[in-house]
Amino acid sequence: MLLRVISLLIFLSLPYQSNPTSPNNLPTPYVIPEAYEVYSTIIPSVWPWVKTLLIRSETETYNMCLRPEKQYEGRIGPAISDYVKQNQKTWLLQRDLRIDKPYETITPDELKSIFEQGIEGWKTFHQKHPGTEGWIELSAVGFNDDKTIAVVYMGYHCGILCGGGEFHVLQKKDGKWIPLEWRGESCSWAS
Repeated sequence: MLLRVISLLIFLSLPYQSNPTSPNNLPTPYVIPEAYEVYSTIIPSVWPWVKTLLIRSETETYNMCLRPEKQYEGRIGPAISDYVKQNQKTWLLQRDLRIDKPYETITPDELKSIFEQGIEGWKTFHQKHPGTEGWIELSAVGFNDDKTIAVVYMGYHCGILCGGGEFHVLQKKDGKWIPLEWRGESCSWAS
């Protein structure tokens, strides 16, 4: 009997393993510890006054627009290349953030359902998620080979004309992620 139950469980799980990014399945879990260290460094800068943060449960890609000056290409270039590679698919974020504030996640399907109403969706959003300002979205993190330089996109949505997003370039120094000073072109958006 136990063998039949185990066989049934294995059989039922096969469709979920065949193509983890197909529309019927959840994306692949994102399990890179250094990425959560990077997220835990940049997230506290968003809405320090809210009681609970709301984070999109799946990564969101933003087109790469960083162009470091030649003298910085050797340091940042590999992390930019890795960012592009890692963000060719959607990843399922895990609850591995180490931040002082409570946080929840929201699925893209829930967001789609709320905002099918158009701008009226914000009223529904705030009724369903009181105490949040809006939601944060994160890309997968691009790293250089020794994981001492990181490139990540973080955006936020907080209303009809309220939101923004930008790239962060960080370096690991003395065991902590800090902003990397560099020169070149970047991009961001705000509304």
